[in-house]
Amino acid sequence: MEGLLRNLYQERASDPFTKGVFLVERTPGQESFTDFFDAVIVIICEEEGAAKIKHYNCSGVSAALHIVTERELFYWVLSGTNRKMLDWLFRGKILFNRNEYITNLKLRLSEFPKEDRLQKTGIEFAKLIRRFEDGKALFNLHHYLDAFNHILHALHHLARLSVIEKGLYPEVTVWRQVREVDPETYKLYHELIVGDEGIEKRLELLMIAIEFAIRSKIHIGKAHLSAVMNKKAGLWSYDELASSREVQDYVIDLEILLQYLVENGQVKRVEEPSKTSGVFHLRYTF
Repeated sequence: MEGLLRNLYQERASDPFTKGVFLVERTPGQESFTDFFDAVIVIICEEEGAAKIKHYNCSGVSAALHIVTERELFYWVLSGTNRKMLDWLFRGKILFNRNEYITNLKLRLSEFPKEDRLQKTGIEFAKLIRRFEDGKALFNLHHYLDAFNHILHALHHLARLSVIEKGLYPEVTVWRQVREVDPETYKLYHELIVGDEGIEKRLELLMIAIEFAIRSKIHIGKAHLSAVMNKKAGLWSYDELASSREVQDYVIDLEILLQYLVENGQVKRVEEPSKTSGVFHLRYTF
C-alpha cells in the first residue's frame, strides 16, 4: 500500500517546509480510527495557511491526505481538541522524518516536559470544574440523565489529571492508563457506569467523592494560572487575564475556574472603587 500511495506525498516530502510524513492504515474492527478510509497520510509542515484535507481513490484504495501545520499540531497536543490526530501520531508509520522531527515529537510526548504538563493540567482542571459544577446544578434540578452526562465528562477530566500528575501524557485509551496509575478514580468511573444503585443515588455518592478529589488536586490544578498571574506584580482585571496568550486554551472556562479558586480561598478578590458610588471593580491576585 505504501508504494501505491507514494505519489500523494512524494512532492511534499521534497519541500523544505515539510517536517514529516506518517501513514495510518485501516485495521479490521477499528475502521472508525481512520474514518473508514483504507489509509490516512498526515503531512506536517511549518508554513502557515497550508492546512487542508484531500480525499483520493488510488487504484481501489481509499486515502485521506491531511496537511497540518506545526502550530496546529502543538495546539492539539496541549488542548486535546483533536484526539483523532494524536491517536494517528501514536499509531502512525513514519514515511518521512526530516531531522528526526516526528521521532523527537513522539519522544517529547512520552517524556511530557514540565512546561507542557503545567499547561495541560490547567486546561484539564478548568474543564473539570466546568463539567462538575454544571452536573451538580443539573442534579439539583432533578435532570439526572443530563447530570450523568456532565459527571461522566468530569470523570474523564479527572482521569486525565491523574495521568498527567504521574508525568504521563493522557492517551486516547485513558482509562487503561488510569486503571494502572489511579485505581481510585477508575473505581469511581466503574461505579458510575455499572453500579447497582439507581442513577440518582449513584450520582449523589459520586459527586461527594469527585468533590473531594477535586479539592485534593486543587494545588496542581491552579498551578498554571498561578504561574501566569505571578508574571505581573499587582492585581489583574478579568479582561487582562482573559486576554493573556497563556490561558487561551481554556479561556472559555476561565471565569468559573477563577471564581471556584476565589470561593475556595486560593485566589484573592480585591474591590477597587469605580466612578459610580457603591460600585466596585473586581481585581484578582494569588
